[in-house]
Amino acid sequence: MKISAKQESYLRRNYRHKSDEIMSEELSVSKSFIRKALKKLNLKRTEAELKNLHKPNFSDQSRESTFRLPKKKKVRLICFILVGIGLAVLLFFVLKGGIWKNYGGKIKESLKQPDLNILFITLDTTRADHISCYGYENVKTKHIDSLAESGILFKNTICQSPLTLPSHSSIFTGTYPFFHGARDNGLYLAEENITFAEVLKEHGWATSAFIGAFVLDSTWGLDQGFDYYFDDFDFSKYEQITLSSVQREGGEVIKPFFEWLESHYQEKFFSWIHLYDPHSPYDPPEPYRTQYGNRKWGLYDGEIAYVDFLIGRVLDELMKKGLDEKTVIIILGDHGESLGEHEEIRHGFFVYDASIKVPFIVRIPEFMFNGKVIESQVETVDIMPTLLEILDLPVPPDIQGKSLIPLILGKKQDEEESLAYSETYYPRYHFGWSELKSLRSQSFKFIKAPRPELYDLNQDRGEKINLYHRNREVALRFEKKLEDFQKKSNRGEEQERPVSRLDEKDLERLRALGYIGGFESQSKVNNEDLADPKDKIHLYKKIKVAQGQFAEKNLEEALKEISYVIENDPNIMEARETRARILLDMDRVEEALEECKETLEIDPEYEAAIFTLALSYKRLKKYHEAILGYERLIELDPRDHKPHQNLGEIYLELDEVDEAIACFNRVIDLEPERSARAHNLLGTAYLKKERLDSSQEEIQKALNLRTRIPDAHYNLALIHEKRGEYLKAAEEYQKEIELFPSDFSAHFNLAKLFINMGKIEEGILHYRKCIELDPKFSKAYLFLAKVYLDIGKNFQEVIELSKKGLELDPESEYAPLAHFILADIYNRQGKMDLYKEQLRKGEQLKKKLGKKEKRENK
Repeated sequence: MKISAKQESYLRRNYRHKSDEIMSEELSVSKSFIRKALKKLNLKRTEAELKNLHKPNFSDQSRESTFRLPKKKKVRLICFILVGIGLAVLLFFVLKGGIWKNYGGKIKESLKQPDLNILFITLDTTRADHISCYGYENVKTKHIDSLAESGILFKNTICQSPLTLPSHSSIFTGTYPFFHGARDNGLYLAEENITFAEVLKEHGWATSAFIGAFVLDSTWGLDQGFDYYFDDFDFSKYEQITLSSVQREGGEVIKPFFEWLESHYQEKFFSWIHLYDPHSPYDPPEPYRTQYGNRKWGLYDGEIAYVDFLIGRVLDELMKKGLDEKTVIIILGDHGESLGEHEEIRHGFFVYDASIKVPFIVRIPEFMFNGKVIESQVETVDIMPTLLEILDLPVPPDIQGKSLIPLILGKKQDEEESLAYSETYYPRYHFGWSELKSLRSQSFKFIKAPRPELYDLNQDRGEKINLYHRNREVALRFEKKLEDFQKKSNRGEEQERPVSRLDEKDLERLRALGYIGGFESQSKVNNEDLADPKDKIHLYKKIKVAQGQFAEKNLEEALKEISYVIENDPNIMEARETRARILLDMDRVEEALEECKETLEIDPEYEAAIFTLALSYKRLKKYHEAILGYERLIELDPRDHKPHQNLGEIYLELDEVDEAIACFNRVIDLEPERSARAHNLLGTAYLKKERLDSSQEEIQKALNLRTRIPDAHYNLALIHEKRGEYLKAAEEYQKEIELFPSDFSAHFNLAKLFINMGKIEEGILHYRKCIELDPKFSKAYLFLAKVYLDIGKNFQEVIELSKKGLELDPESEYAPLAHFILADIYNRQGKMDLYKEQLRKGEQLKKKLGKKEKRENK
C-alpha cells in the first residue's frame, strides 16, 4: 500500500489521541487502510492510550468534535458537564495544593525530554500579522499553520530589537541588547556571552547553523558554540558589499542543511536555519511573484509564502528520516517590517509593533497541549530558558528571559509579569539622532524618546494617538518601570559605543592630516541634545532613496537626494559618508576627501568615514596619509580584516614587500575561511620576491577557498612565464579571461605571449580586445603599432596607433618606443626631417626617464 506524505504526517500527529474510525473519516479512507498504515509506519498505542481513544475529548477547542451524539443525549451531556465542572471547581478548592499540584507537576515533568533534537528556524523581517495562522487572509502559509495546529502558537511575541544581529543575539543568549552589547548590525557579540549553542554543545548536542545573510556572518560572533556554521558568502558576486546586500535565497540555505543532516541525523542535534528572503528587496521566485505581485506589498507576502514552502521541504526531510517525533521545532521572526506605518519603510528606525511583533510557534513532540494558543505577551529572550527547561539542562546565570513552561501549562500572568522591552540604537549610531527604548504591556506601550510616547493598545492598535500628556499617571508609572528594569538588568554601566582611545599626541598628529576634528564623539552627546527620530523620518527616507540610487549606479540622482538631506541637517554622519562614497565613484576624489573630514568633525570615531577617507587618500596615491587612516581603523577594531588588507595593498604598491606579507598573513589569521583574496595577494608579494614556489602555493590556497578570484589565474600565468612554461602561461591567461572577460591586462599579456610564440593573428586579436576594453591603455596602442610595423602593415595605421599611445601617456616608460616607431616609418618614407625629429624626441625622453628612475631608486 502507498501512503502519501500528507497522510503519514497526519497519522504521526494524531494516532495517539484519535481512534481509527475518526482518522478514517477525516482522511476519507477505510478503517482497514488506517490499520495497515499504522502497522506499516510502526505506530503503536499503549493500553492506556487505547482506553483513552474511546473517551470524548472536551479540552481541545482548536479541533472539531471527534464524535456525534443524538440531540437529547447532547442536552443531558451538557448538564452533566456543567455539574461536573462545578464539582471539579469545588474539589479544586478543597484539595488546593494537593492533588492538582501533583498532577501539574507530572505534566511539567512530561515536558522534560532531554534527548530531543532542536530545529530552530528564524524568519528574517517577518511580521506576525502576515501569516495565515495569525489571522491574515492574503497569504497561504500551510506548513507554518500545520506546525501551529500541532504545536503552541504565541499570539503576542515581542522581539528586543528591530535589527537582525541584535535580535538574534538576544534570542540565542537570552539577554537584552544593553547586556550582550551587540546593539546594532555590524557590532560584535562578545565572547563572554554564553549562547544556546554553547550550552547544548557542552552537553553533547551536535550543533550547526545555516545563514542567509552577511549580517549574521561568523565575523560578528554569533557562531559561538556551533560545530558547523555555514555562512561562506561569495563576495566576488557583488559590486557593493554591505551587511544587507550580501545574501542568499532560502533554497541555497536549506541545501547545506540537508547535506549536514545526512551525516548527523542519528546524533542528538541542534540546527539553526536562517531564512532571509522576506527582507527587502522583495523578489520572490515563481510562482509566488505572479501569484502575489499584483497588489501593494504583495511581493513581501510572496516572500513569506516562498519561505513557507521551504519550511515544508524541511519538515518532509525530517519525516523521511523519522525525526519529526523527536525534534522540537521553533518558528520565529527575528523582527517585523514597517510597510509604511508611521512613514517608515523597512525596519530598524522605530520600535512600533509593525517591526517588533513577531510570529513564534513551538512544536514539542508528544505534548498533550499541542494546538494551544497563548495570548499572554512574551519576549524572544524567553525562548532560550524555555528550551533549556524542556531539555532539562542548567540555565546560565546571566539569562534574563524567563521560562514559558508555566504559561504553556496554563498559569495566568498579570501585566506586571509580561512587560516586554525593545530598543533601537540605529538612529543614534548612523545619523546622530536619539535612540528609542520601549516598554510594552498587553494594554499599553511606552516609548522613551526626546518626545515620549504612550499608546493604549486595546483602543489604538496602530499606535497613532499619543496619550503621554493626557494620561500622565500611566506614563510616569511606565517611565519608572523602564528605569528600574534597566538598572536591574544591566551589567553595570550601559554599553555604548567605545570612546576615543587616542592620547593627545596621536590626536594632534591626526588633526594635522585632516582626520579628526575637535568635537566630542556623537555617541557620547547627552540624549537631551539629540533629535527625535519622529522629526527626522522625512530625511531618513531620503537617505534610503539616495543609497538605493547609489547601489543602482544612478550617481547623479543619488548625489542630488543626499545633498538635499545634508542641506537640511549637516550633522548626519551616514548622509555625509554616503555622499563621500558617491563622489568617490564619480572620480571626484578631492571632494570625497573633504566630505569625510567634515563627517569626522561630527564624530571622530565614525569608522565608515575613516575608511572612506583612507580609501580616498589611497586613490590619490597619498600613501602616508592612507596608512595612518587604516592604522587608526585597526586601533578602533583590531578584528576587522579590511584595514589590514588595504595596508598590504599599499605596501605592495610601494614595493615594501615584507610589510605587505605581514599584513596579508594577519588577514589570514583573522579570517582563515574567508581569506581567498589575501592568499592571492600574498602570492603576488612572493612573486615580487621571486619566490615562485611559495607564490604558487598561496595562489592555489586562494583557488581552493574560492574558484573565482580576480587575478589568481593571471598571477599563475606570470609564474609560468618566469619559468619559461609559455603554454601553461597561455592557458592560465585564458582561464582568467573566461572568468573575467573584461580583464584587459590578461588580454594584453596573452597578446605579448602569442606574438613571442609566433602566433601573430592571435596576438593582434587580443591587443585589439585590450584596446576595446580600455581605450585609455596607452601600452596596447604602442605594442600593436610595433607588431604592425614588423609585419609591414599599412604605415598610416601604425602612425595613428603610435600617436594615440603618445597622446594618452606622453611620458610613460614605453613612450620612447612610439617615437622610435614613428622615426622608423618616416625613415622608410624618406621624410628625413620628421625622422630626425622623432629620433631626437625618443632619445631625449629615454634619457629623461632614465634619470628619473635613478632618482627614485636612490
